[in-house]
Amino acid sequence: MTDSPIFIVGCPRSGTKLIRDMLRSHPDITFPPESHFITKLYKLYGDPCNEKEAVKLAATILGIRWLRSFGITRTPASFSGCRTYSEIVSGIFGEWAAMEGKPRWGDKTPQYVTEIPTLIEIFPSCKIIHIYRDGRDVALSFMKAWFGPGNVYSAATAWKRMVTKGRFDGARAGLERYMEIRYERLLDNPGETMEKVCAFIGEPYYEAVLKLNFVEIDLNLSQPGGYGTKTEIMRTNQGKWKREMGAGDRAIFESAAGGLLGELGYETEGLGRPIGMHERLFWSIQDYYHFVEMRLKMRYTKAWLLDELFLRWADIRGGIKMEKVFGKISPKRKD
Repeated sequence: MTDSPIFIVGCPRSGTKLIRDMLRSHPDITFPPESHFITKLYKLYGDPCNEKEAVKLAATILGIRWLRSFGITRTPASFSGCRTYSEIVSGIFGEWAAMEGKPRWGDKTPQYVTEIPTLIEIFPSCKIIHIYRDGRDVALSFMKAWFGPGNVYSAATAWKRMVTKGRFDGARAGLERYMEIRYERLLDNPGETMEKVCAFIGEPYYEAVLKLNFVEIDLNLSQPGGYGTKTEIMRTNQGKWKREMGAGDRAIFESAAGGLLGELGYETEGLGRPIGMHERLFWSIQDYYHFVEMRLKMRYTKAWLLDELFLRWADIRGGIKMEKVFGKISPKRKD
């Protein structure tokens, strides 16, 4: 199954980390921290044509700051024989899996929910699990995150865009590659849900997946509520918007994304209204300043800023390159 990685995607704060940590308890599956580079660098570089390109591409990937925490010992030169991008990525993630004593690896980077066609282009046999959650609960959590939106309108539009794109591309990918999970259903019936997940990815079901296996290098035990401090599945972690979201914010969310809430079977209150251009402009400006402010406050901004900017540039440049050279299709492969 080494050529069939598992990708967990979804709008951030929708339960991607929960299902990742449950699958990490499977005796044959492991996930490292989020990658964020896989689709971006593929769109920019494609497959290496020769030894020089393979080594350069491997060096670029291994040089990403957060990849260094993976503890990978392979050198760029060891990838000289690779002629596909997937070989290089599999080599890196495969070493992580070997260090954890697991034969199969996966990746949980929520934002790949908008990159499903590219994931399939790279790994035709991959399995994609899209987990979605009531967008109002997503918004409450998302806005508290340092990387999250600055207001409920921006949270609603981000949730709507990502979930809609993921479901559209997932439907085109087919049932053999794509599976949707409702977060609330996972909380209510974890055993039944995980049995279906294991069947989808082609692995036997073990009750061990009902326990959480945290990514050790990301543990944050010193902060209340930090990653790793909540060791049990929080089955009541749903419907919080009814208690914690004010009527005004509920109306804004429903105005921006009420159609998708209803489509997914979530309760709506009939509060939707037309949102004027001036309101959208105000919230967009507010969201931009929130983005800048939060990043300036981050203690480790300088440590990862250059790599984040590089990947943002790669994503934009790669998209332009694909459209200019190949039209609106993925980069050509040579296999």
